[in-house]
Amino acid sequence: MTDATRNSYEAALRHAEAELASHEERRQALRNTVESLKALLAFGAVEAPAAPRPAAAPKVSKPRKPRKPRKARKPGKTKRLRKPRRSAGAGHPPVSSDHYKGMGPTAAYRKFIAEFGHKYTVPQIRDALVVGGVQSKSSTSLLTGLHSVRRRDEAKAQAAGGGSAGEASD
Repeated sequence: MTDATRNSYEAALRHAEAELASHEERRQALRNTVESLKALLAFGAVEAPAAPRPAAAPKVSKPRKPRKPRKARKPGKTKRLRKPRRSAGAGHPPVSSDHYKGMGPTAAYRKFIAEFGHKYTVPQIRDALVVGGVQSKSSTSLLTGLHSVRRRDEAKAQAAGGGSAGEASD
């Protein structure tokens, strides 16, 4: 072994011993800190700290698909005009303007069913009752009420064992 390599090894040894001593000092300081914290927690002077929350991962957005090119419209092609829709309640039986005047929706519905049977839809019945003089906040709320009355009457008929109240009995 040459003097140069021996000096290098000695220098490396001194450096390693210094690092070890430094680690021993830090180790002892860390032991003292741990013992102090244990004593504080055992004494109850300080509550244990909550575990730190992990950092949220950054959101990564998905790459968007390229859009398909729109097809060009053929020149001269226009939209067709649609015919206006008929009222869903059109086709109710003729009723005089005061036939159901002063009656509530439930009583008027039951009178209508007694007179005309179950062959009309609820919107048709609603229109007939409005023509007959039944008052309501709106035609939609009247329609909702009539559906409820029909559902209750059908449930009563099934409970009585009389079959479905929706059957035509003309």
